[in-house]
Amino acid sequence: MINLQKTSFVKSSPTKKDFLIDKKQVVFLGKSNVGKSSLINALTNQKTLAVVSSTPGRTQMLNYFSLEDKYYLVDAPGYGYYKDSKLDFTPMMDDYSSLGNKIIKRAYILLDPRRKITVEDKVCINIFYNAGISIRPVFTKVDKLTQKEKAAAEKDFNQVLPNTKIFWVSALKKTGLDFLKADISQALE
Repeated sequence: MINLQKTSFVKSSPTKKDFLIDKKQVVFLGKSNVGKSSLINALTNQKTLAVVSSTPGRTQMLNYFSLEDKYYLVDAPGYGYYKDSKLDFTPMMDDYSSLGNKIIKRAYILLDPRRKITVEDKVCINIFYNAGISIRPVFTKVDKLTQKEKAAAEKDFNQVLPNTKIFWVSALKKTGLDFLKADISQALE
């Protein structure tokens, strides 16, 4: 299994000509404020690897992190909220997903299970689905959920992409991280 603690920042890429294509990679996507940076930090057991901001929409480029110098973990910009930004999420993700499934081995779509799946979530899912890239939904902040809310979130997602393995995680409580780490390793190795 890949040791996610052996992770370091490589570079930020604003456009297709800057994308890294020399290694297999997994990408983390989701709405601004869904907890992508917190989850990446929890998975890698590094508190400041991915910058956590109190202002949503701070990530404006693809951020590449090296995993064991063999693979990349990619932190994509959040969608849905950009304060004072010129970021156009959909064209950037169209360009990135065009790298295909030989390079992008899996797209982890982070979702808040307390909210319904939005049009923006569906657009993001469709971009990667249409590119033939394996998608895994990752419901964050599950420490704040009741069983009823969990069942409703799963039902809601299954209407978008049926029969997909779902991950339930909490970066704060470190819940579900081992299952997600195993899936990342399986996708890349």
